[in-house]
Amino acid sequence: MAHRSLWLFAIALLAGIAILLGRSCAGEDASIVDAVPSPTATAIVPDGNAAHADAAQQQASQRQQALSGAADTLHRYLAALSGEDRAKADAFWANGRPPAQSNEADLRNLQGLRALRIENTAPVPLDSQPVPSAVEIPVELRASLDGSPNRRYRGWYRLRALDPVRGDWEITSASVKAESR
Repeated sequence: MAHRSLWLFAIALLAGIAILLGRSCAGEDASIVDAVPSPTATAIVPDGNAAHADAAQQQASQRQQALSGAADTLHRYLAALSGEDRAKADAFWANGRPPAQSNEADLRNLQGLRALRIENTAPVPLDSQPVPSAVEIPVELRASLDGSPNRRYRGWYRLRALDPVRGDWEITSASVKAESR
């Protein structure tokens, strides 16, 4: 019961404050309103700081889009690698095929692969460009196999941008090693 009384008191107090504020605002002099120039009387010219901020924001957006595109390319490659069509997976590599020694441990030769869990950290730019043209993506992988224990892998993939803004990337190298339990 005490809580209900407290709530009613708080509501009454807020209503009283609102009424007082309404009366004080209604008595303001209309000359104050006339002193404010109309929107048509002033032209708005963006200053250099606003234009610079917009350019920086656009560049940051392009950078994030490029990094996301690189990670997406790697995820699509690893999904294709776990499938039956090796040519589809190979197409993600520079020159349309992985190097003779791709350093992906035995990932390319796994039999009975049911699932491949991919965990990666944020892509690390390998150049100092505002929108990176090359990245390294650290990965941890867990392969679930039919009739065999799970396997774990750790390493990285390096990717080069064909068009980073559109998200077109290709894999240039990898270093993925099987982890012992």
